[in-house]
Amino acid sequence: MSDALEKTSEVVCDNNNISDDQTIQLNPGNGACTYHVGSGTDEVSHLLSTPQVTENNGEQHIVDVDDVSNGSSTETSKWRRELRSLKTELNQVVVWKLRLWVVILLIFLVITLVIGISVIVCAVIDDDDGDENYDKSSFVVERFFRGNFTLDNSSTSYSLDQETLLEQLEQKLTGVYSSSPALERYFSIATINHLQDTTAQFKIKFMMPSEHEELVRYTLSLKMVKNVLVQHLYDQDTGDPLYIIPTSLSMELG
Repeated sequence: MSDALEKTSEVVCDNNNISDDQTIQLNPGNGACTYHVGSGTDEVSHLLSTPQVTENNGEQHIVDVDDVSNGSSTETSKWRRELRSLKTELNQVVVWKLRLWVVILLIFLVITLVIGISVIVCAVIDDDDGDENYDKSSFVVERFFRGNFTLDNSSTSYSLDQETLLEQLEQKLTGVYSSSPALERYFSIATINHLQDTTAQFKIKFMMPSEHEELVRYTLSLKMVKNVLVQHLYDQDTGDPLYIIPTSLSMELG
């Protein structure tokens, strides 16, 4: 035969988006026959075996259920292993046949107990102020201050006789120093020596212990004793019948 005859036949089947390509090639010249079946069926079969999730926008995402299950199982197993490891460590015997969790509990209890005792001790110390415990009989050294002040002209004290007025002025000075937290323990007596018109002369006596160097420098200094009285005078009610003019006060040692 002078010319080779070739004949090719293709059969394509389409069923539900599944393509099956078959190609038959005949070569009469040499008697060879080639038969080819496309791989479309295998590809479609593979796609059908994979779950598909279709969203509203028409896109498709492939979700591997096996991978999700395996990941969740791995996390659960890891968490369980850690929990078992923690339980094992807490149940270990560490000292005196005591397990670790018992030792931790005892430590917390001891810390709580120490804090509670500290709070109670501090409260007791605050209530029992050491400065309140003193022996006044040990105050044997005298310290005097003297000065004068002027009563207000509008005061109703003029309606009183002089003896009553002197007594009330002494009570007023006594009340000032006997109510002072700093000076009350050292205060002894306050007297009005002379009253002329609206001006009164006074004398204040304090008692100190034998060792009083720091005391006379600070607590019983002239500045401290005078400031206590000045502060009281500025706090007076203007309607007080024994109103003393604060700026009229003068004081010195002696």
